[in-house]
Amino acid sequence: MTTAPANGAIDLTDKPGTGAIRRVCVIGGAGYVGSVLVERLLDEGYAVTILDALLYGDDGVRHVIDRPGFQLVRGNLRNIEAVVAACRSADAVVHLGALVGDPACDLDEQLTLQINQDATFTAAAVARGLGIGRFVFASTCSVYGATDDLLDEDSAVAPISLYARSKLRSEELLLSMAGDGFCPSVLRFGTFYGQSPRERFDLVVNLLTARAVAEGEIAIHGGQQWRPFIHVADGADAIIGCLQAPAEAVARQVFNVGSDEQNHRLADIAELIAKLVPGVRVEFQEAAAEEANYRVSFARIRSALGFVPRYTLDDGIAEIRDAVESGQVADYTEARYSNVKAMTTGQAARALEGEQVESRAAVG
Repeated sequence: MTTAPANGAIDLTDKPGTGAIRRVCVIGGAGYVGSVLVERLLDEGYAVTILDALLYGDDGVRHVIDRPGFQLVRGNLRNIEAVVAACRSADAVVHLGALVGDPACDLDEQLTLQINQDATFTAAAVARGLGIGRFVFASTCSVYGATDDLLDEDSAVAPISLYARSKLRSEELLLSMAGDGFCPSVLRFGTFYGQSPRERFDLVVNLLTARAVAEGEIAIHGGQQWRPFIHVADGADAIIGCLQAPAEAVARQVFNVGSDEQNHRLADIAELIAKLVPGVRVEFQEAAAEEANYRVSFARIRSALGFVPRYTLDDGIAEIRDAVESGQVADYTEARYSNVKAMTTGQAARALEGEQVESRAAVG
């Protein structure tokens, strides 16, 4: 691992194993995954610029805002000037910026497509125009829809939500742009869980665990639906692994991100929570008429990148349990912890409408 020199400046000389990538732009770097990733990148010695409108506040950047090598471009990813400002010095772009989750996306279909689909094309076009070869795009395993089969990256896709459809269309656009030195990679993440500087309690594991601690009971709708799960820190590791791999190993590739061992039914999640939060009451309710259901193979990323998650669901449930029990998270129902709730507040609306681009770099 490369460390910062003693004087606090970032050393941008060649780093073994990372080729020419020294400066990374993370679009959506103040979000749930991005705030974990950015800290990891800085720890590894990269210079990092993030582009983020701070829809959900600044919790995701407070811990890194004054670190050497860090720059925040506060702006709307639909604003091409903001995208250019954030990307112009980068060697690689990680695109995490999106409206995430079915409820948040369903609030406004046109806005969702502008952010999740149109802005992805714009970001890729800017990166390609600037001669940035490496472009890592965060997609989702929910593109597989509902099936009882075990799925890999070559399986048929059948998204049943606007969120999943917008991600799949972005995948197709990106891969069609590959060539002439532009090397996009697509990472289809499983369902995230675990703690992040920008906490989320609209994710099934985090929400159910917090509710179990705070209220002593949880409800499961259905329970037989399969999902692949992955800790947010492991998601950040997968992105870094993709950046550090040889370009020929990841260019134009689609990777499911997770582990076979963490394919679970929702009923299994309830059992794990009950084990780690003793005394919780679990109630099973009728499932929704149409709901995602998929089990996923992660053999490709394990073979190509040697990626194996470090965290288990027990680890993630325990850290959420401890955060709520200790009061570190005082009220898990706060709007800032939920994408759909935050989208209906004045702060998020103002951030989405803003066109002004602000830039702040750490001194040192």
